[in-house]
Amino acid sequence: MSDSNRETLRSYDARVRNYVAGTAQTVSGEAKDWIDAALSGLPDTARILELGSAFGRDAAYIASNGFEIECTDAVPGFLAELKAKGLAARHFNVLTDELTDRYDLILANAVLLHFARHEFTYVLKKMARSLKDGGRFAFSLKKGQGESWSSEKIGAPRFFCYWERQDLEPLLADAGFASWSVSEARTSRAHAEWLFIIAFAPRSYL
Repeated sequence: MSDSNRETLRSYDARVRNYVAGTAQTVSGEAKDWIDAALSGLPDTARILELGSAFGRDAAYIASNGFEIECTDAVPGFLAELKAKGLAARHFNVLTDELTDRYDLILANAVLLHFARHEFTYVLKKMARSLKDGGRFAFSLKKGQGESWSSEKIGAPRFFCYWERQDLEPLLADAGFASWSVSEARTSRAHAEWLFIIAFAPRSYL
């Protein structure tokens, strides 16, 4: 795990209340459309894992659609939030921990944007290996170029890495995904331009 990710996690843990207070409490707009698309066609019995569940907003929305979801986070303060809401949650850091199961859908909303580019590439490959045949990895990124540190929203430094679609797509192919959709959207979030991605693992026809 890089120093930038370690520092970002410390900032989140120190400012959990700031994050919760400054974040939309319901799923709406482009993010809702993206999650709905990620869920579309999945059976009720689908195995769904969320990375970086935070205070459980997206998990609650997915559960309201009739699915069971496994919540994870690498921030102890967020795990406490999740458990206080009655959500089953476990500590998991995608950079250092391994997944032992395979999933129909893995969701990571505004998580991978905190990873340096070499970490991002590593995570893509790990997620591709952790999906069932035809499974989906849905994640969102901030659109743009370069990297930055910001203390906006929570009042503590967080690392951000920005992506353009043309730089992302070759990495999806190299990671082993068979196909993907990338939607660009302007949102009401602090950083207006986002990429919403759904990447599909190959499907076996044997």
